[in-house]
Amino acid sequence: MSLKLFRDWGMLTLLAIVATGCAQQSQIGPRQDPLIGQLIDGHSQVALSYEQLVERAQAADVVYLSERHDNAEHHRIQLQVVQSLVDLELRPALGFEFFDATQTGYLMQYVSGKASLMQLGHGTGKTTSPEQRLRNRLGWSQRSDTDWGYYFALIELAKTHQLPVFGTDLPAGIKLRLSRTDLDALTPVEQQQLAMLPLDNNGYKSYMYERFRAGHCGWGNEPLLGRLYRTWQERNYRMASSIVAMSQTERQGPVVMIVGAGHTEHNWAVVTQVEQLQPELKQLNIGLQEIYIDQAPLQSYLYGDSELNSTLGPRHDLLWFTQRQDYDDPCAMFKKP
Repeated sequence: MSLKLFRDWGMLTLLAIVATGCAQQSQIGPRQDPLIGQLIDGHSQVALSYEQLVERAQAADVVYLSERHDNAEHHRIQLQVVQSLVDLELRPALGFEFFDATQTGYLMQYVSGKASLMQLGHGTGKTTSPEQRLRNRLGWSQRSDTDWGYYFALIELAKTHQLPVFGTDLPAGIKLRLSRTDLDALTPVEQQQLAMLPLDNNGYKSYMYERFRAGHCGWGNEPLLGRLYRTWQERNYRMASSIVAMSQTERQGPVVMIVGAGHTEHNWAVVTQVEQLQPELKQLNIGLQEIYIDQAPLQSYLYGDSELNSTLGPRHDLLWFTQRQDYDDPCAMFKKP
């Protein structure tokens, strides 16, 4: 098959930095890199064909298509992979990080194509399209059309082929409170929605503290880091439990999870939680990997520069290398003397 092949870290604070004009352009225009378009097995470091990727996805129970959220190329790849599974007469279920588990009803109602008596604007003389009603109910009316379009294209694909779709994350209000409030200050109702996980894996915790500091351009101390880590762990557990629940339904095809790459790096976070909840599930972690701003060897992509990375294993089972969405360095201004 001849194909033109097309980071969950910015979402914490870097978007705010970019929005306030702090990003500095480090390079004009995209650079070419021999890794672009390559599919590499993260364990054997052997190049694979697209057909081999689809074959491995077909045999898996859970497939992660781990993205940088704003990379248009990553979303095209996701559509391509899901369509390839459908072409094999499979019916994958699509899970989304960006929608919480309580919003699954809205997603399934839209995909079913059935009219609802509880339509937005019913009886008010207003008319809205089914897409706009869904967008409003999911809380995406204030997001850009571009961001919405990335995920709505997958929802439309699911509607066309009548595929199950579901949200996986914690509700936004709980995430907000967790990241800003000590655990014992939460109300019993709030605590009831959490798994209250022990946070005792020092290796992974240290790694995530590094990643949080990088996301904050080098800044970050307790208690902020501790709150971010607990929020991170609780989110990963909620996503994993949603995946496991959907995997137990009668369905021919894997659960395909649309998720930021940070939630699957080194087969930790969501991947580890799924394994603990349901060890027999076969998981395939496909990382959609942007090339770096500067040239780097394959090993750097597989293990990164952190001393902890080599103990955590390769970033993903498979890496699909793509062009960058942009060449801005949001932390550039903080690197000046």
